[in-house]
Amino acid sequence: MLILYNNLFKRNNLINVIKLFKIKHYSKLNKQHLINIINNYKSIVYIQNFVRTKFNDEMTCPITLTKIKYPFISIKNNTKFRYYSLYEFIEYLNKSCDDFRDPFTRELLSDSTLKQIDNLIKYYKINNIFTKRSWRKKINSKAEYLTITTCLNEVLNNIFIQSELTINFIYNNILPQFVYYFHFLLLRHRASCYSIINNYINCINYHSCQNKLYLIDYLKLVITTNNL
Repeated sequence: MLILYNNLFKRNNLINVIKLFKIKHYSKLNKQHLINIINNYKSIVYIQNFVRTKFNDEMTCPITLTKIKYPFISIKNNTKFRYYSLYEFIEYLNKSCDDFRDPFTRELLSDSTLKQIDNLIKYYKINNIFTKRSWRKKINSKAEYLTITTCLNEVLNNIFIQSELTINFIYNNILPQFVYYFHFLLLRHRASCYSIINNYINCINYHSCQNKLYLIDYLKLVITTNNL
């Protein structure tokens, strides 16, 4: 129930309500501001209760807050399954910015869940309905990113296998691979480049051979020349 401004309300009465709701920073506010704070609080509580009631109904899609439509997808959160209308869930994935998360729990969706969605799309033949496949591009991009970083980790392993980093080994083996893999990383995953390169610099620093500085200088040059 919201409160309208009324001269019958004393400021102390409103402060008692404020304290009951455990709202802070009210000491310098006048009656109207106190009423506004109380009404805002009650509105938020009402909306939260409404949404939580909807979300606790297994027959309601948490995205649309309407009855789940067939076909639907189920996602397990801990020990509970949550159900989403498939069409709306795909639209949600298309609008996702950086990664894929459960719209209710905000947990990252596993690769197996994304594979399950892809299989449902193929099974129900809804490819033509959803022409925007941005989520598919992101899945492919994620796989490509993991492939590149895995290859770079192999290069790093090769560095530490060698007790001595000879000039010949660095220039004929390591640097060509760095040039190749960092080219694609900069081209398609630029936002992650700085942290990755910085991690490689820190790792290579642990090598006992002083020729490691040639590799570190190259990695620092990549950061500088590309304004990372």
